[in-house]
Amino acid sequence: MAIAPLHSALDERDLETVRRLGEAAAGAGAELWLVGGSVRDALLGRRVVDLDLVSERPAADLGPALADVLGGSVGARSQFGTLKLRIAGRAIDLATARTERYAKPGALPTVAPGDLHADLARRDFSINAMAASLHPDRFGALLDTQGGARDLERGLIRALHERSFQDDATRMLRAARYASRLGFAIEPATLGWIERDLAYAQSISGPRLRREIERMLAEPAPARALLTAVQLGVLPAIDVGLGAPDVRDALLQAMSRKLSGLALLGALVYALPRERASAFCKRIAATKRQMLVVEGVGRLRESEARLAVARLGGEVDLIVGSAPRPAVEAAAAAAASPMARRNLGRWLAASQTRPLLDGEELMALGVEPGRKVGEMQRALRHVVMDRIVTGRAEAVLFVLKRLQEKEQ
Repeated sequence: MAIAPLHSALDERDLETVRRLGEAAAGAGAELWLVGGSVRDALLGRRVVDLDLVSERPAADLGPALADVLGGSVGARSQFGTLKLRIAGRAIDLATARTERYAKPGALPTVAPGDLHADLARRDFSINAMAASLHPDRFGALLDTQGGARDLERGLIRALHERSFQDDATRMLRAARYASRLGFAIEPATLGWIERDLAYAQSISGPRLRREIERMLAEPAPARALLTAVQLGVLPAIDVGLGAPDVRDALLQAMSRKLSGLALLGALVYALPRERASAFCKRIAATKRQMLVVEGVGRLRESEARLAVARLGGEVDLIVGSAPRPAVEAAAAAAASPMARRNLGRWLAASQTRPLLDGEELMALGVEPGRKVGEMQRALRHVVMDRIVTGRAEAVLFVLKRLQEKEQ
């Protein structure tokens, strides 16, 4: 009997929690299983972060019983027969084993209770379709009905049936995400189904699309995940402009930098004309903050020629204007011009430097409070960026001279 190495994959606290849950479930006449990505990561020798549990007994019945025994609580419930448990401060997902049926592409599934075998068969990829028992008599015993362990050994991402991406096209983005994260290849038949079913990407609703993209942006190597989705044709199927060579070049450049998710979203759309990038934001139901970054990226892209020839930091500062910092980070990574990238990189470095004189110090030198302080700080930042002023003493002299000039 194959055993999932839960002892080494779970930290001591989580291991104790799942053992107690398994014992409590057995005492209630049920068997509890750790499923999906948790089992995959355990078999790969990775630390298990999420605790996703399933039982053939309805979660609505079993969850409160487990919470009572372990002194926990029951939280939110979903339409799919899942609920949140909070045990010893730990959030745990508990689901009822189920089957799924999709009325049409892009629709949420209709679910019905099922056994564990049926529950594993409804999942996206074989490597996510394994379960490890938490029963005290067979703790860690692996149930692998879909050949997931073999695909882990072969390093393959394999869908479970040929209509998988028609039922749920977000699985195409997940295939790119897992392939990038794990360094796995996509199994040939699965790759063929993705290529055949790219048009179904249009069936994904905006909010679901945004959530999948945000998950990619949260990956350990997010630029690589996005690039994989571009190379597979999935992101270009959502917006054809994302298939352009400039988009790939921008993501390749971004791979060498540690960008925030917001900045990387800006790098993804950097090569798109501003109206095209705005349309993409609407398509994915972008948040207000995401849209502000994309708008800032569009302005910087249109100013790239000016940024490339700017000789003074003050000039760059004026071009950057009110663009959000993630937009500047995106342009500094994705701009086609090396000089524009260099100038924006210098602006970013200078903007992180603590001001030589703060607002109170400026007012002590005679600068009027309010708007005048901001104007002086901006002027001082410009000369610091241009290395005209390099220390506090020079900064004080600069401010005094500016004040004297204004009095004359």
